[in-house]
Amino acid sequence: MKLKINKIIKMTFLSFFAFNIGLFTAFIMIYKDQENKNTSANIINRHLNFPNQECYNDSDLKLIIYGQ
Repeated sequence: MKLKINKIIKMTFLSFFAFNIGLFTAFIMIYKDQENKNTSANIINRHLNFPNQECYNDSDLKLIIYGQ
């Protein structure tokens, strides 16, 4: 009986540890991935390099890219 309880405690601890390592790794990967996507230089370049189309004018593009 005591051996079974010790095994359950060990498995619970290992599961908790493995879950937290996976969670930490996922947060690090998301943080590194999002770091360079939303910089102001990229937003300005997106506006300057957007092709001219008849359906959007410059004020529409500013509203879409920069917001209000």
